[in-house]
Amino acid sequence: MNRPTGFTEQPGWTALGLLVVCAGPLILLAGVSGLVPDDARAGVVVTGLVWTPFTAVVLVLFVVGTLRDQRVWRELDAAGVRVLGEVTSAQHVWSGEDDRCTRIRMLVAVPGRPPFTTSHLVAGERVVEVGTRVPVDVHPTRDLFRLAAEPASR
Repeated sequence: MNRPTGFTEQPGWTALGLLVVCAGPLILLAGVSGLVPDDARAGVVVTGLVWTPFTAVVLVLFVVGTLRDQRVWRELDAAGVRVLGEVTSAQHVWSGEDDRCTRIRMLVAVPGRPPFTTSHLVAGERVVEVGTRVPVDVHPTRDLFRLAAEPASR
């Protein structure tokens, strides 16, 4: 699990999200300002009244989720412990229609906690040897971790 992508790293999804968030108020504005025929005005206004609170809730959930994610990653940066996870298996899997990636399973041992197993997808078809040690950042008390570096491949 790596750092979540930011707005500028996914401009297409950001533009689509902004369009959806603006849909309710724009529909309501079109109905109230008379940009639609009179016989359809009531339906357009009702649609705008329904979509506006819906899009406001979506926007609030998005902002709250983004702020929470940023706080969690900052907490991992501040309190995280870097340990070495041992690769227990690696296999090539499909990711989408055309892309292949490598799924690695690792055993991670953290001082003061029982060892745990995790699975990560790494871009591209790589040959990762079983037993390879990969750096992992782990929070000492929470179930929060991420790869600190890509695994070395042959």
